[in-house]
Amino acid sequence: MNIDNQVVIATKPPTVVNKAERPFLSTTKHNSVSKSLQIGKLITMMLIITFVSFHAQAAKMLFRSNFGSGVSVNAPTNFFPSGNGALQQITGIDKETGYSWPVTAFGTNFSGLMLITKDPVTSATIGDYITNEVRSVSGPKGKTINEVFQNVKIKGDVGQASSQSPFMFNRSSKIGDIKDFYMTYWIKYPADLTEKLDSTVSAGNWRAHFAFKTGGYNGNDSSGDYRIAINILKDADGKLYWLTKGDSDANGPIPRTTYWYEENRIVPVPVGEWLKFEVYTRRSSGSDGRFWAAVNGQEIVDYQGPNMGDYNLPITRLMPHNAYSGGYGPVESHITGFEIWDGFPCGDGVSCYDFDKVAPTIPASPKGTLRKYSTFASVALSWTASTDAVGVAGYAIYRNGIKIGVSITPSYTDTITGSAKGTLYSYTVKAFDAAENFSSSSSAVKVTH
Repeated sequence: MNIDNQVVIATKPPTVVNKAERPFLSTTKHNSVSKSLQIGKLITMMLIITFVSFHAQAAKMLFRSNFGSGVSVNAPTNFFPSGNGALQQITGIDKETGYSWPVTAFGTNFSGLMLITKDPVTSATIGDYITNEVRSVSGPKGKTINEVFQNVKIKGDVGQASSQSPFMFNRSSKIGDIKDFYMTYWIKYPADLTEKLDSTVSAGNWRAHFAFKTGGYNGNDSSGDYRIAINILKDADGKLYWLTKGDSDANGPIPRTTYWYEENRIVPVPVGEWLKFEVYTRRSSGSDGRFWAAVNGQEIVDYQGPNMGDYNLPITRLMPHNAYSGGYGPVESHITGFEIWDGFPCGDGVSCYDFDKVAPTIPASPKGTLRKYSTFASVALSWTASTDAVGVAGYAIYRNGIKIGVSITPSYTDTITGSAKGTLYSYTVKAFDAAENFSSSSSAVKVTH
């Protein structure tokens, strides 16, 4: 089975952009941006950074997770009636960010990993086909981080892609569409990705990257009319490139139709190293629709125009990533630093890659209230919220200089047990943003037990 290299029956010619044919121009959709406009963008960026204290927060953070301590991938459950797969929930409170799995943003009813296997499996055999786990590794900036490691071990022959493991968010069509969203994460592809894709075999040259699909046709959330997908392809010259398309391949009633697609052979496909991926969508049936994505701060697509299907169905399936390929197995992915926002965080069409260098303001006016109980005590802390050029991601709380927790709101409750009467506690708070810039410490709140 091949998701992106089949013969396409189109009811109208798709919009096509091949960015390799004009290598000296910008990598935006129309490839018509002059050098002067590029310089203008650079000046605009410098002005934004210069006047960062006056920058109004353009978007709201909805979720952030580094898959830190407290987060785990549960054992597979909800095995499919066919036997060809199961679901894996991601659960727990991320102690690095303060956000909890499952995700509630967008009204999702499932946030985790789907395991689809080429053969029927059981709880005893599914691990032979696909495994997903949280593990500690060297991260994007060289420090130790947690990642979700996906490994599709048995996938089928080259040119077939029967087994896959999408990182998945499901939602009901009954709650309406998602108007705007921005997602970003770090991902690392294996160093041998180029060798694993085979352009000499039909449908053996692609690897899935990102997709969303609509749903709700005849009340079925898995039957839709529109999809946008970004894939990595290997060309006949052996080089990898990005392909983005909008089509009707959403498991619905509409014949396969490609509405638009864009090829980008300029922005590299990094392998064997971490890359920062960003994607933004504004859903519309008119000219104000938009689909934008960037890799390490470089645009790979900026399609502007209609991005709805024939029935205007809402998004029901978001796949920020999918371990899925027509090439050789195993199919591996490493993901960390996942964020969801309700719009562009750093400005319209502006990548957040290495954008935010300024820390949030210092949390002000901290207060603490001690409450004593028979076997423990609690200290309720609060402070004035900090501000940031892009957005405050959370607060780190310290007791006597040692970090004890994080909060996504300007409040925190510390529980104290086993302390002697008269023990002095000193609490301070630091604000941080998504770029992990930390403010200086707040003034101390001192509490005597």
